[in-house]
Amino acid sequence: MESVGGQSLYGQHEASVDSKGRISLVKAMRQHFGDEAVVLKWDRHLKVMAPQNFEKVVGTVLNRLSFSSGQGAGNFFDPKIQRDRRAFFGNKFELSFDGQGRLALPKTLRVAMNLYEDAIWVGCGEYVELWSLKDYEADCARWEESGGFEQLFNSPAPPENSPAPQTDGDGEPDGD
Repeated sequence: MESVGGQSLYGQHEASVDSKGRISLVKAMRQHFGDEAVVLKWDRHLKVMAPQNFEKVVGTVLNRLSFSSGQGAGNFFDPKIQRDRRAFFGNKFELSFDGQGRLALPKTLRVAMNLYEDAIWVGCGEYVELWSLKDYEADCARWEESGGFEQLFNSPAPPENSPAPQTDGDGEPDGD
């Protein structure tokens, strides 16, 4: 993972949105961003990442959405792809940290994500999520009801037609 701070983002930190819409991010997390962060409006929370990580995410969607690819140009007339394009690119905000390590959240984000007072930052490896504390607790309860930790590492089996992992003769994946 590449980040300004060189380590993964993890943990949870409660914070408050002040009357001017500013919210602090603890220094241990803020160091991963430098002076700016890309904020994506996502479901019931915000995804906050370093600009270079956003560019990596864009790279994964451009084949599907960009006019530069045959698939992207062909998808121009697909109404769902048009909605996907608007949802992804139209909900991107570039914000700068002030001298006190705060982000000033635009009103549109505060309203959409119910970010008025109690909030929580959640480290997710290469980015952080910002939730209203109430919505985060409700999402955690839904996760627990759906199996939570019992299902955490249970993933569906790969499709039968997927290639077997390459090994170097000892039964272990190549490179180890």
